[in-house]
Amino acid sequence: MSEYKELIRQFDRIRSYVRDFYVYGFKTREDFREKSGRTYDNHRRRMESWFSPYIKTDRSGHKKSVFLTIDSGRIPVNPLYQAWRSKTFTDNDISLRFLLPDLLAKGRFLTVEAIADEIQKLNGCLMDTQTIRRKLAFFEKEGLVIRKKEGRQYLYGSAENLALSHPGLLTPLWLAVSFFQGAAPFGFIGSTILDFWNKKNEYFRFHGDYLVHTLEDEILLPILTAMERKCQILLTVKSTRSRRAGDVAITPLRILTSTQTGRRYVCGRRQDSHRFTSFRLDSIQNARILEPDPCFDRYMETFADTFPYIWGVSFGNLRKPETVTMEICFDEKEESYILTRLDREGRGGALKRLEPGVYEYRRLCLDPSELLPWAKSFTGRVRSFHCSDRAVEKRFWDDMNLMEACYLPSDAVPD
Repeated sequence: MSEYKELIRQFDRIRSYVRDFYVYGFKTREDFREKSGRTYDNHRRRMESWFSPYIKTDRSGHKKSVFLTIDSGRIPVNPLYQAWRSKTFTDNDISLRFLLPDLLAKGRFLTVEAIADEIQKLNGCLMDTQTIRRKLAFFEKEGLVIRKKEGRQYLYGSAENLALSHPGLLTPLWLAVSFFQGAAPFGFIGSTILDFWNKKNEYFRFHGDYLVHTLEDEILLPILTAMERKCQILLTVKSTRSRRAGDVAITPLRILTSTQTGRRYVCGRRQDSHRFTSFRLDSIQNARILEPDPCFDRYMETFADTFPYIWGVSFGNLRKPETVTMEICFDEKEESYILTRLDREGRGGALKRLEPGVYEYRRLCLDPSELLPWAKSFTGRVRSFHCSDRAVEKRFWDDMNLMEACYLPSDAVPD
């Protein structure tokens, strides 16, 4: 039987559990069927340790559900960042994290062999030079160590301390870093910087912040890197319905964020179907960058021409956009906010005044079914609704009739 450990080696194993506890708080132990009950118990114990102030429980009969309840407007730092700080490490990792900066301080430059000798001399610890070299390479990548060549050997030294070389620089930056850690993707970086300098966010609170976005940043980074390099990328996507995972190769072109749900999507061109598509970031388990796509610029131009006909993130099944026309009735004097909504939320649709109190809204959509939830938010004011896709038009009126049947007495519903 494996021993329970609070630290984790791979973040993707815990990502879905944190999301389920945060977003789907109603789930009980029996609802997590993909892994064993022991795996669920281990992940629950980890989260109860990481997020103890925000853990709540609810009982339905003999079943207990555990969930996270967090008000983003009342916290200085996203508590889900704690999951990133849970990565496991070895004894050598933690030892070298303190020994190397101490040995390379005060402008000293040493070879790997000299560093190994110094560690053995001062600490009585014999470390393999390959282990030290790998750690130095990691520190160099992170900007903590400088490498230079003298003759046939490399020397390593500590990077310049910004606090000492630019004493007036850091204080004005705390305001920017405090804002960045809560408002931007990869905000965990800003939170780590504040922690490193023993600082706290004392300036900002973010109402309605999508805290769960930090769980997807590990996927977002390679996607953005592929877009910058104009490369294809291989995504391992897990279906939200069948729960099965499969690989899909796409050329990523744009990241979209829903202002209603907060979900983030990657839009790109699939290599198998040669069509534009989109995937939710929270359904992607892994992303691996492939070779550059020589057609990237051409795809981007086509996407820019297509994007005005997208209502949400769906590109539909046809290449020709459908026409949606809707007439809205309201009191222009007392209900001017309706006109404001049509203008603000219409996403580029054409608005025309037909007569006092009656306006026509018209828009072209590749997938007009995405527009239906918004159109139905004007229930009671819709005088007419037409779509060149008759199936979408029928679905709208079927939903209206079904709602009417639910709210009106059976003898009052017309045949």
